[in-house]
Amino acid sequence: MTKNKMWRRRLIQLVIFLVLFMVAELALRLYGMKPGTLIDDFGVEQHPQYMQRFTSDEKGINHIFPNAETLMLGTVINGQGFRGSFDFVPATLDSIRKYTGRKIIMLVGDSYVEGCCADTMKNSFPDLLSKKPDYEILNFGVAGTDPLQYRLVVEKYAPVLKPDVVVTVMYYGNDFISFDREPCPDAPLTFPFRKNKWIFGVAPDHLSKKEHYNFKSPEEAYTFYLNNYTLKGTNRGWLTHAMSYSVILTKLYLLIEHRIKLNEWEHMNKGRTWDIYKPTYKNLSRIRTCCDSLHIKCLFVGIPAPGECQEGKTLVNKYAPYFKDIQVTTPLNLTGSDYDGGGLENHFNNAGHKKYAVFLDSLLKPER
Repeated sequence: MTKNKMWRRRLIQLVIFLVLFMVAELALRLYGMKPGTLIDDFGVEQHPQYMQRFTSDEKGINHIFPNAETLMLGTVINGQGFRGSFDFVPATLDSIRKYTGRKIIMLVGDSYVEGCCADTMKNSFPDLLSKKPDYEILNFGVAGTDPLQYRLVVEKYAPVLKPDVVVTVMYYGNDFISFDREPCPDAPLTFPFRKNKWIFGVAPDHLSKKEHYNFKSPEEAYTFYLNNYTLKGTNRGWLTHAMSYSVILTKLYLLIEHRIKLNEWEHMNKGRTWDIYKPTYKNLSRIRTCCDSLHIKCLFVGIPAPGECQEGKTLVNKYAPYFKDIQVTTPLNLTGSDYDGGGLENHFNNAGHKKYAVFLDSLLKPER
């Protein structure tokens, strides 16, 4: 083969490669992937705008910030930072018991319990239950929280309020915790940004090189994500900045970088093992222990993710390692049409909230 033919062949191969590269690049962008970032819902902004939605108390319990811009229609926040038209204090609950005969139900959970995403809060399952003449619902749901939050809430408020029933709601989509995080006083668990990602308040160990490090401010959280999940951080050079304009190059570079850092972290902790099921069980078990010590009825209920609805009874076996000897009851009549989308981040629509209210009512009826 002559040199001219060889170079022509290489040029044709290069052109074909570039065409295929551009076609793949365009397809990935049409699919929703963004260049410059590993996480497509995290955008690089010159002036990111933090929207405070949560506060954290001295125990590390997250509360709802009353003036948050992202609260749903019809949301009323009491003086304690929970959804309610009155503060949850013993004197008020004693009056409710005395004059209405209602049972006091303490409802604990994440954004599902807070009420997302009915069209208005009055159509969320906690509010639908509140319309029943039998119950007074104390809504301790706070979006973006986990079983550690649920345990801290029960241990702080149940001994004081002495509800008739404590109901802990587990969302199977993202409630399970695989590490034993510590509560972080005065710093919320999530940092929401306007038109951007809600950043989780605990840094991944292999990226921070620290165990369960808690971000202390929204600025710290955003900078960490900028430097570790994008190619446009302050720690990047001209070459990575140039690569940031390509979806393919961005994803490949950052995936390899994260794999290297994960290998380094695993080497630093060689021989150490983590029980990924233990943290969830430990917190739920402590909720049960707290309720038992106070002679309060304790119920654990589940919400399947949209894609899990059709699994039915197999969900019990699927999550048995997390729950062990804790009985968690899950409704079997939910379908994908009861949610506002099919992703893990999606929630009940009005139909889903109505079904779940009926489900909880059926469990609470024996307590009347």
